[in-house]
Amino acid sequence: MRKCTVGRWGLVAGALLLMGGLAGCGGRQDASETAPSGMVVEVDFHEVHRCSRLSPAILVSNVPKGTSYFEVRLVELEPVERLLGGGTWSNDGSGKIAEGGLTKLYSGPCPPAGVERRYAYVISAMPFGGGQPLNVRTADVLVEGK
Repeated sequence: MRKCTVGRWGLVAGALLLMGGLAGCGGRQDASETAPSGMVVEVDFHEVHRCSRLSPAILVSNVPKGTSYFEVRLVELEPVERLLGGGTWSNDGSGKIAEGGLTKLYSGPCPPAGVERRYAYVISAMPFGGGQPLNVRTADVLVEGK
């Protein structure tokens, strides 16, 4: 069973420098939570992505001008924050990060049987050559262990 939530995570924000409004699991950010040109992220998370090396498709809209690529990280938020991998994806202008596109030691959410855990996909819009992100958003997923 898949459950999705939307929220803000201060610990992730501190670890990743910048953080804004959140959206995920097919939902969209509430307009009141975004900057006028705020980036919006949607994660198409399904059962096949649970306990899998296959990453979900991600859609990023309102991408900041000058974004060369996206840096994506999956973070387990409880019981302690833990990086589960991620990867980078070139910005081709579509805002689409393909299913299975995250390959940098990626391991999908996999909580113990009978336990629900929160995870965050952290997406950074990066300029050419790296440096400070142009924008950072997260998409939260609540996953039940089987």
